[in-house]
Amino acid sequence: MTDHAATPQTRVFVIGGVRIVEDASMAGKSTTEIQKLLTPLYPQIENATVRERTDETSGMIVVEWIQRAGRKG
Repeated sequence: MTDHAATPQTRVFVIGGVRIVEDASMAGKSTTEIQKLLTPLYPQIENATVRERTDETSGMIVVEWIQRAGRKG
């Protein structure tokens, strides 16, 4: 019998024009955990909207934080 366990896909985290490829320190962590880990360096993602998709060409999971429009005043 062959084991058909899914190989974990590599994730790419996108914050504006910055792309961060998942490394060993991020493996196994949820998107929320990664967001908390990255917030000190990228404070704009603290309240951002998260969009997750699979890139058709590379097969990587792309997690993108989209800044919400802020209130002025």
